[in-house]
Amino acid sequence: MDTQRCPLCGKANRCSIAAGRSDEPCWCFGAQIDPAALERLTPEQRDMACLCPACAGAVDAAQRAERD
Repeated sequence: MDTQRCPLCGKANRCSIAAGRSDEPCWCFGAQIDPAALERLTPEQRDMACLCPACAGAVDAAQRAERD
């Protein structure tokens, strides 16, 4: 599994950890992830790669992280 891609849509998930930028927090650390999005993951997909902001229902959190 490509950890830099969203397991639901396949687009870039913008995960700073997967991109090797562990010196900066990932956008998802301050986001509320939509529980319905997590339910769409198969057991094999869970805890393997981050969702993208759109699939996670957390676009606002990702945009705030980009501004900081």
